Amino acid sequence: MSTITQHGYLLLADISGYTSFVAGTELDHSHEILSDLLETICVQIEKLLTIHKLEGDAVFAYAKETLISRGETILELVESTYLAFRDRQIDIKRSTTCTCRACQSIPSLDLKFILHHGDYILQQVRGIREMVGSDVNLVHRLSKNHVTEATGWRAYLMITEPCLTHLDLKLEGAHEQIESYEHLGGIKTINLDLHRRYKELKEARRVIIDEKDADIAFTVDFLTPPPVTWEWLQDPNRRNLWNSDVHWYRGDRPKGRAGSGASNHCAHGKMVSTEVTVDWRPFEYATMDSYENGKKRFSETFRLEPLPEGGTRVTNFSKIHLPLPRPLRRVIARMILLNNFKYDQLVQKAARLAGEEYQRSSPGGQIVEP
Repeated sequence: MSTITQHGYLLLADISGYTSFVAGTELDHSHEILSDLLETICVQIEKLLTIHKLEGDAVFAYAKETLISRGETILELVESTYLAFRDRQIDIKRSTTCTCRACQSIPSLDLKFILHHGDYILQQVRGIREMVGSDVNLVHRLSKNHVTEATGWRAYLMITEPCLTHLDLKLEGAHEQIESYEHLGGIKTINLDLHRRYKELKEARRVIIDEKDADIAFTVDFLTPPPVTWEWLQDPNRRNLWNSDVHWYRGDRPKGRAGSGASNHCAHGKMVSTEVTVDWRPFEYATMDSYENGKKRFSETFRLEPLPEGGTRVTNFSKIHLPLPRPLRRVIARMILLNNFKYDQLVQKAARLAGEEYQRSSPGGQIVEP
């Protein structure tokens, strides 16, 4: 391995709250949760950077400066990594029914990033690869800083001034401060609030399964207008009427109401499944992920289209999560969702029941006597 001095980007992704999380929770579950989150971080980071090593609660990665010519790219990588981390964190919490301290403490974890540009040497001693250099030391020293103390932020991206200069970017809304360390002196840092950025990205994001991504698709016409149709597709009590083999009941309701992040539970036999809404556009479409034993099994989008005569055309696009070639995955999806579960027939039943109830009522909600 070359011991020539190289120039590039050094990134440390550090899970905040790790020490107290492990100390105050059951080791088996806390280790499993942290391994899952670290895996999520690694999958995102290695799309662009090389992971040098895992450091307990952190991932340390690097990239030669010639690999990244557009400054925004590495910032977008950090944002996409944080988005994936938060999404996975929420998925783990909502899909578990475990009441142990580790599972209940998942929201206490967060993620911060330290990004620097400088010099490093990769060396190998007795088969162990190591990265050395003053800039490598600086990145790790910067993980102990005063950003949270000064801003109250739990998750942030810290960029050193030399790195930002090299990226040739000017960032608005950043918090600047000096961090001082023995033997290294004062280091100017530019810091961005990742909680705010996550909210912006999440609000702007649309999650839709369309025909090109779906493993199965079917269409059912309802006699009812979109708001009524929407209720029959979303309300757990109404869903129990057209899917009587299972029992739906409400789960989490962020801010006290349905919407993105809300969940429903489905009991069938001894198994309990969890359905989490990931995108919610009332009367237009909704996208949900379904889990069993903490594993994502399938996802679906219900799209609603108003019909000229006042009804609603509902199209369902579903895909199953199996590591298989798409043609085989489609065959299995059809067997499970249409042949066995008869999902399309259940939605047809929903359309019939909704239409019958709607016809018994006037638009003002008064019952029309036969």
